[in-house]
Amino acid sequence: MCRFILPLAAVLMISACGGAAVVGPGGGGTGGGSTDNGPITSAADIPADLRVNVNAIAYDPAAQTLNVQIASLDSTPTTVQYRRTAALDVAGYQAYSVQEDALDRLFIALAAQSPDGSVSATTVADGGQFNKYFAGGVYTRKGAFERPEIGTGPGAGQVSYAGNYAGLLNGGISQGDPTSVLLPTEPGTDPSLLPSQSARVSGNIFLNANFADNSVNGSIYNRMVVDTNTALSNVILVATDITENGTFEGSAEDSDKNQIGAYGGAFGGRGANSVAGLVHLTEVIRDVDDEQEHGVFVLSRCGGPNDPGGVCSQTAPR
Repeated sequence: MCRFILPLAAVLMISACGGAAVVGPGGGGTGGGSTDNGPITSAADIPADLRVNVNAIAYDPAAQTLNVQIASLDSTPTTVQYRRTAALDVAGYQAYSVQEDALDRLFIALAAQSPDGSVSATTVADGGQFNKYFAGGVYTRKGAFERPEIGTGPGAGQVSYAGNYAGLLNGGISQGDPTSVLLPTEPGTDPSLLPSQSARVSGNIFLNANFADNSVNGSIYNRMVVDTNTALSNVILVATDITENGTFEGSAEDSDKNQIGAYGGAFGGRGANSVAGLVHLTEVIRDVDDEQEHGVFVLSRCGGPNDPGGVCSQTAPR
């Protein structure tokens, strides 16, 4: 097997070696958003290309507990409680993990909840073993979608959101690497048996949403592989519709306008003060084959009660 491995250096020097392939989406419907204007609590409400292998996730940030039901091969019973793994946190996101023994897959999850508690999102992935990996995620919303007040002046209905982005790649970390939490295997273990660990991605994300036109778009920038300090290219989140339920699903592109994946999410909170969502990207690292990235974002509204600052200083006051 030719596994996707990120060297611990400033520049990726890989060619003709790809990552484990994702196993197709699990059952339970095609997803794409709830049909009513209420809470989003089920993985069945998530688009299939974002949910992928995840059947359910229950996240409690206050108690720091995360329970995951993924198809499959993480542990038993079907729903598994992951352990808090603070060493793998990415800015703004809590990390959790599970690995039953040294020859089982290591699953890592990154999760966050908005400051107002209205939305949350979690992404989870293993680093690959036996030519395949399992991954996906969910986002949730408490309560109904509450459209922000739309005025009559210039830019009325235009709202911006900003914050941190986090992602997991389908491999990249091996035993002995500085950020590895893989359980050690015995010397001489055949390499074909060894699981890999997902490398983590960090970045910033900015969204513009217009609730008069019911559209949203944005960018993920300042992207880098946390484990190697390797810079990654920006990702454009192409304009897509906001549904009556405050959900959205669109395509992701690189700077050359090549489609490289999908994104989606849901607005929540009073006057849509928060938004949470997922990203699934493919072929986003130059000279690396078959790499995939499963990302998560939980953002607050610029000018809102939890204004995240930064680029929000350049947006119109609301």
